[in-house]
Order: sequence, then structure tokens, then C-alpha cells
Amino acid sequence: MLSIPNLRFLLVVFLFALPARPQLGTPLGRSGPQAPAANWPQNHLPAEGVSLQAQKRPTVDVVRLQRDAQELAELSASVPGDVSRVNRGLLSKDLVDKLKRVEKLSKQLRGELTR
Repeated sequence: MLSIPNLRFLLVVFLFALPARPQLGTPLGRSGPQAPAANWPQNHLPAEGVSLQAQKRPTVDVVRLQRDAQELAELSASVPGDVSRVNRGLLSKDLVDKLKRVEKLSKQLRGELTR
């Protein structure tokens, strides 16, 4: 019969040898490069003559932006005077139109600059 120290030694060896067996239950299948499926998106090079920067950012009409910004500044500068007249009981007939134009210009400028 085995002595206690020998039994302990065999038990320790057995416990360390258990994790050495393969952990994979089933094979992973074929490895290596595989052909892509027909409906998988493909990478395409951009058309010749068109850079990636030109594709990402639409062109901005700088002259129109400056003209709109100038008009917005002029309209905005005229609004406080019209509002002070409203406080005295005189409503300018074009104040509402000015405010609508200010709103429209500011939305256009913000949209052009954040594209």
C-alpha cells in the first residue's frame, strides 16, 4: 500500500496535470482566409480626381456667408431702436419682418458652418 506522503505527492501531481488536457470541446472549424459573402459591403476606392476631403465636406460659399453675416449684423443693430420705440407705444411695421429675417439668416449661417 502507498504511504501518506506518496499519496499526497500523487494527488498534487494529479491536480496539476488536470488543467493540462485540452480545454476545447469541439473543433473551431476551418481556419484561414475565407471568401466574403456576396451581400457583405465591399470597400471601394473613390472616383479618380475626387479627394476624400472633397467628398466629406461640401464647399462653402464664403462670399454669400459674409454677405449674410453683414446683413444679419445690420438688422440686429436696428432692432434695439425699434424695440425702444415699442416701449413708447410706436410699433414699427417692419419690426416683425426684421426679426423673422434675423432668425432665418442666423439659421442659414449656423447650418452652413456646422455641416
